[in-house]
Amino acid sequence: MTDSNLGRTSVGPSATSADATNQAQRLLDKLLAVVNIATPAAIYTHDHPDPDSIASAYALSFLLGHKLSIEPIIAFGGTIGRATNRAMVDQLGVRLYPLAQVRLDDYGTHSLIDTQPETGNHSLPNDLPISIAIDHHPMRPETANVKFADVRTDYGATSTIMYYYLEAAGIDLSTKLATALLIGIKSDTRGLERESSEADLHAYLQIFPHADLSLLARIENPLIPRRHFEAFHAALERSMIHDRAVIADLGDADNPDLLAELADFLAPLEQTEYVLVMGRHKGRLYLSLRTRDESRDAGAVISAIVGELGTAGGHGRMAGAQINIDEDPVPIQEMVRRRFLSELGLDPSSAGKPLIRNGDESRSASSG
Repeated sequence: MTDSNLGRTSVGPSATSADATNQAQRLLDKLLAVVNIATPAAIYTHDHPDPDSIASAYALSFLLGHKLSIEPIIAFGGTIGRATNRAMVDQLGVRLYPLAQVRLDDYGTHSLIDTQPETGNHSLPNDLPISIAIDHHPMRPETANVKFADVRTDYGATSTIMYYYLEAAGIDLSTKLATALLIGIKSDTRGLERESSEADLHAYLQIFPHADLSLLARIENPLIPRRHFEAFHAALERSMIHDRAVIADLGDADNPDLLAELADFLAPLEQTEYVLVMGRHKGRLYLSLRTRDESRDAGAVISAIVGELGTAGGHGRMAGAQINIDEDPVPIQEMVRRRFLSELGLDPSSAGKPLIRNGDESRSASSG
């Protein structure tokens, strides 16, 4: 956060539970003070919301409802495509409104959760006055204009930040809210393995006894449609290995969530440190990046790759980007591919080697 907008930004997964508790207690009244209770309130996730975004929006809505006796709506752009995310919304009964159905002028308090102004990953107009922004991604310059901004990069999930606000407000977690927050933290930290702090661990352990583990299992293990596997099959056949990196092309994706899912799936591939997945959806080229290289920040890498072409963001080991493609996407994809390889110090002219070997190659490798 910064003093000008009540927040501060810190670097590194170093937050402790004592830090988190103190911050929430200090900032809770300031957060509530910027809400105009005389008019309806709206909370916006980033487009194609993931579990952390859904859970933290649910928590903020619960907090404002409990403390101010209002009923904010939760709105999102894009789609909820990933099976786990759809199951989370359905099983927990979280009511989300498509942004296209929301008249923004009807709301007096606009809140961003798990995102910030002008990030490019939400569909809100840039001139919409934002009263609240709570996020764990790197601070954006435009966030300085928000009345109340709480941006903490030393937390693994926005759900963690929201847990401490609920604690500071003296709110007992309902079973569904606890289950949502648990999924949010697990998802963004990959089970507390990725970029998690002591504050994340403490929140997870405090939330765990209140969650419904059977419900959690149903959400995390949903039924998956056949077209999901067909998309993965096609993308894997088009995936190319370039030394310590793999590049996958999903082609025309049913929803951008598939990119992140494929990137997570490919991330453990042995002898590689970087995974870049590309896919097209409704006039945009989406990118999803994963890395195990602890010497570089994924957000900085993808920002360098995308540059002036579009918008990008992320942190630690995961990042994403999107580029508008009004015409033939092939030149843009080739430019992104070459920039990615150059950024890693690899030969941008290399065609790479197929991730999936044909039958003859497989038999040759096994016999050798």
